[in-house]
Amino acid sequence: MEPSEYYQICLQLLNPAAVTAWPAIKKAYEGRAYHNLNHLQEMIGHFPKNAPFRLPESRQAAIFGIALIYHDIIYQAGRKDNEKCSADRAEAALLLAGASTAETDYCRSLIMATKTHQPDGPEANDQCLLIDLDLAVLARTPEGYDIYARAVRQEFSWFPDFLYRPGRKKALQHFLEQDFIYYTPMFREGYEDRARANLKREMTLL
Repeated sequence: MEPSEYYQICLQLLNPAAVTAWPAIKKAYEGRAYHNLNHLQEMIGHFPKNAPFRLPESRQAAIFGIALIYHDIIYQAGRKDNEKCSADRAEAALLLAGASTAETDYCRSLIMATKTHQPDGPEANDQCLLIDLDLAVLARTPEGYDIYARAVRQEFSWFPDFLYRPGRKKALQHFLEQDFIYYTPMFREGYEDRARANLKREMTLL
Protein backbone atom coordinates (compact mmCIF):
# COMPACT_ATOMS: atom_id res chain seq x y z
CA MET A 1 0.00 0.00 0.00
CA GLU A 2 1.28 3.44 -0.93
CA PRO A 3 1.79 5.93 1.94
CA SER A 4 -0.73 8.27 0.30
CA GLU A 5 -3.39 5.55 0.27
CA TYR A 6 -2.65 4.49 3.84
CA TYR A 7 -2.82 8.11 5.01
CA GLN A 8 -6.12 8.67 3.23
CA ILE A 9 -7.68 5.59 4.84
CA CYS A 10 -6.62 6.82 8.27
CA LEU A 11 -7.83 10.38 7.69
CA GLN A 12 -11.21 9.29 6.34
CA LEU A 13 -11.72 6.95 9.26
CA LEU A 14 -11.09 9.83 11.67
CA ASN A 15 -13.23 12.34 9.81
CA PRO A 16 -14.77 11.79 6.35
CA ALA A 17 -15.05 15.56 5.95
CA ALA A 18 -11.41 16.27 6.78
CA VAL A 19 -9.36 18.11 4.17
CA THR A 20 -6.36 16.11 3.02
CA ALA A 21 -2.91 17.41 3.89
CA TRP A 22 -1.15 14.94 1.59
CA PRO A 23 0.35 17.55 -0.80
CA ALA A 24 2.11 19.22 2.16
CA ILE A 25 3.17 15.86 3.61
CA LYS A 26 4.61 14.75 0.27
CA LYS A 27 6.52 18.00 -0.14
CA ALA A 28 7.97 17.73 3.37
CA TYR A 29 9.45 14.30 2.63
CA GLU A 30 10.90 15.21 -0.77
CA GLY A 31 14.60 15.77 -1.35
CA ARG A 32 15.91 13.42 1.34
CA ALA A 33 18.18 10.49 0.66
CA TYR A 34 16.68 8.19 3.28
CA HIS A 35 14.00 9.81 5.48
CA ASN A 36 11.60 10.07 2.57
CA LEU A 37 8.38 8.50 1.31
CA ASN A 38 10.25 5.31 0.43
CA HIS A 39 10.99 4.92 4.14
CA LEU A 40 7.29 5.17 4.93
CA GLN A 41 6.53 2.70 2.12
CA GLU A 42 9.01 0.23 3.58
CA MET A 43 7.51 0.57 7.05
CA ILE A 44 3.98 -0.05 5.77
CA GLY A 45 5.22 -3.07 3.84
CA HIS A 46 6.59 -4.63 7.03
CA PHE A 47 3.31 -4.61 8.94
CA PRO A 48 2.72 -8.06 10.46
CA LYS A 49 -0.17 -9.74 8.66
CA ASN A 50 -2.20 -9.90 11.86
CA ALA A 51 -1.44 -6.36 13.04
CA PRO A 52 -4.65 -4.42 13.78
CA PHE A 53 -3.06 -1.31 12.28
CA ARG A 54 -2.27 -2.89 8.90
CA LEU A 55 -5.67 -1.98 7.47
CA PRO A 56 -7.05 0.65 9.87
CA GLU A 57 -10.59 -0.08 10.99
CA SER A 58 -10.69 1.78 14.31
CA ARG A 59 -9.85 5.27 15.49
CA GLN A 60 -6.86 3.95 17.43
CA ALA A 61 -5.52 2.26 14.31
CA ALA A 62 -6.07 5.48 12.35
CA ILE A 63 -4.14 7.51 14.93
CA PHE A 64 -1.34 4.95 14.76
CA GLY A 65 -1.29 5.41 11.00
CA ILE A 66 -1.10 9.18 11.29
CA ALA A 67 1.83 8.78 13.69
CA LEU A 68 3.61 6.57 11.16
CA ILE A 69 3.04 9.04 8.34
CA TYR A 70 4.12 12.06 10.38
CA HIS A 71 6.94 10.55 12.45
CA ASP A 72 9.70 11.95 10.19
CA ILE A 73 7.86 14.83 8.55
CA ILE A 74 10.37 17.17 10.18
CA TYR A 75 13.88 15.85 9.68
CA GLN A 76 17.25 17.51 9.54
CA ALA A 77 20.40 15.49 10.10
CA GLY A 78 21.94 16.32 13.45
CA ARG A 79 18.89 18.19 14.73
CA LYS A 80 17.85 17.21 18.27
CA ASP A 81 14.15 18.06 18.10
CA ASN A 82 13.05 16.32 14.90
CA GLU A 83 10.63 14.04 16.73
CA LYS A 84 9.13 16.79 18.86
CA CYS A 85 8.55 19.00 15.84
CA SER A 86 7.10 16.08 13.88
CA ALA A 87 4.77 15.30 16.78
CA ASP A 88 3.68 18.95 16.85
CA ARG A 89 2.78 18.76 13.16
CA ALA A 90 0.86 15.52 13.70
CA GLU A 91 -1.02 16.98 16.66
CA ALA A 92 -2.05 20.03 14.66
CA ALA A 93 -3.29 17.84 11.82
CA LEU A 94 -5.24 15.60 14.18
CA LEU A 95 -6.91 18.53 15.89
CA LEU A 96 -8.07 19.79 12.50
CA ALA A 97 -9.54 16.34 11.90
CA GLY A 98 -11.45 16.49 15.18
CA ALA A 99 -9.24 14.23 17.30
CA SER A 100 -9.49 14.36 21.08
CA THR A 101 -6.71 15.34 23.46
CA ALA A 102 -6.30 11.69 24.44
CA GLU A 103 -5.85 10.78 20.79
CA THR A 104 -3.28 13.49 20.13
CA ASP A 105 -1.39 12.47 23.28
CA TYR A 106 -1.36 8.88 22.05
CA CYS A 107 0.01 9.97 18.68
CA ARG A 108 2.70 12.09 20.33
CA SER A 109 3.81 9.21 22.52
CA LEU A 110 4.24 7.01 19.46
CA ILE A 111 6.31 9.54 17.54
CA MET A 112 8.48 10.43 20.52
CA ALA A 113 9.28 6.73 21.03
CA THR A 114 11.11 6.79 17.68
CA LYS A 115 13.63 9.25 19.13
CA THR A 116 15.24 6.73 21.50
CA HIS A 117 13.72 3.59 19.97
CA GLN A 118 12.74 2.52 23.46
CA PRO A 119 9.09 2.11 24.50
CA ASP A 120 7.83 3.87 27.58
CA GLY A 121 4.43 4.42 29.16
CA PRO A 122 0.95 2.96 28.81
CA GLU A 123 1.19 2.80 25.00
CA ALA A 124 4.37 0.68 25.10
CA ASN A 125 2.95 -2.17 23.02
CA ASP A 126 1.96 0.13 20.18
CA GLN A 127 5.25 2.00 20.49
CA CYS A 128 7.07 -1.32 20.10
CA LEU A 129 5.39 -1.96 16.77
CA LEU A 130 6.16 1.52 15.41
CA ILE A 131 9.78 1.26 16.60
CA ASP A 132 10.19 -2.13 14.94
CA LEU A 133 8.69 -0.85 11.70
CA ASP A 134 11.05 2.15 11.83
CA LEU A 135 14.07 -0.14 12.31
CA ALA A 136 13.04 -2.82 9.81
CA VAL A 137 15.56 -1.28 7.40
CA LEU A 138 18.39 -2.67 9.53
CA ALA A 139 17.39 -6.19 8.49
CA ARG A 140 17.58 -5.64 4.75
CA THR A 141 19.72 -7.88 2.60
CA PRO A 142 23.41 -6.88 2.78
CA GLU A 143 23.08 -5.12 -0.57
CA GLY A 144 19.94 -3.32 0.53
CA TYR A 145 21.52 -2.35 3.82
CA ASP A 146 24.51 -0.84 2.02
CA ILE A 147 22.12 1.34 0.01
CA TYR A 148 20.55 2.47 3.29
CA ALA A 149 23.94 3.21 4.87
CA ARG A 150 25.01 5.31 1.87
CA ALA A 151 21.72 7.21 1.99
CA VAL A 152 22.23 8.02 5.67
CA ARG A 153 25.75 9.24 4.90
CA GLN A 154 24.33 11.44 2.15
CA GLU A 155 21.90 13.03 4.60
CA PHE A 156 24.89 13.84 6.83
CA SER A 157 27.01 14.99 3.88
CA TRP A 158 27.76 18.31 5.53
CA PHE A 159 29.58 16.40 8.31
CA PRO A 160 33.23 15.61 7.46
CA ASP A 161 34.29 11.98 7.86
CA PHE A 162 36.23 12.64 11.05
CA LEU A 163 32.99 13.75 12.70
CA TYR A 164 30.56 11.41 10.97
CA ARG A 165 32.36 8.13 11.53
CA PRO A 166 32.62 8.32 15.35
CA GLY A 167 29.00 9.46 15.59
CA ARG A 168 27.77 6.70 13.31
CA LYS A 169 29.79 4.08 15.19
CA LYS A 170 28.29 5.27 18.46
CA ALA A 171 24.78 4.93 17.03
CA LEU A 172 25.48 1.43 15.71
CA GLN A 173 27.10 0.36 18.95
CA HIS A 174 24.07 1.58 20.86
CA PHE A 175 21.90 -0.95 19.04
CA LEU A 176 24.45 -3.75 19.30
CA GLU A 177 24.77 -3.30 23.08
CA GLN A 178 21.05 -3.78 23.61
CA ASP A 179 19.79 -7.23 24.53
CA PHE A 180 17.42 -6.96 21.58
CA ILE A 181 17.01 -4.48 18.73
CA TYR A 182 13.40 -5.47 18.08
CA TYR A 183 10.54 -5.76 20.53
CA THR A 184 7.71 -7.61 18.81
CA PRO A 185 7.92 -11.40 18.33
CA MET A 186 7.75 -11.35 14.52
CA PHE A 187 10.58 -8.85 14.18
CA ARG A 188 12.73 -10.37 16.89
CA GLU A 189 12.42 -13.87 15.51
CA GLY A 190 12.72 -12.97 11.86
CA TYR A 191 14.93 -9.89 11.71
CA GLU A 192 17.18 -9.70 14.79
CA ASP A 193 20.11 -11.81 13.57
CA ARG A 194 20.20 -10.23 10.12
CA ALA A 195 20.08 -6.72 11.58
CA ARG A 196 22.95 -7.43 13.97
CA ALA A 197 25.04 -8.88 11.15
CA ASN A 198 24.47 -5.75 9.05
CA LEU A 199 25.36 -3.42 11.91
CA LYS A 200 28.54 -5.31 12.71
CA ARG A 201 29.58 -5.29 9.06
CA GLU A 202 29.05 -1.55 8.75
CA MET A 203 31.11 -1.03 11.91
CA THR A 204 34.08 -2.73 10.25
CA LEU A 205 33.75 -0.49 7.20
CA LEU A 206 33.65 2.85 8.99
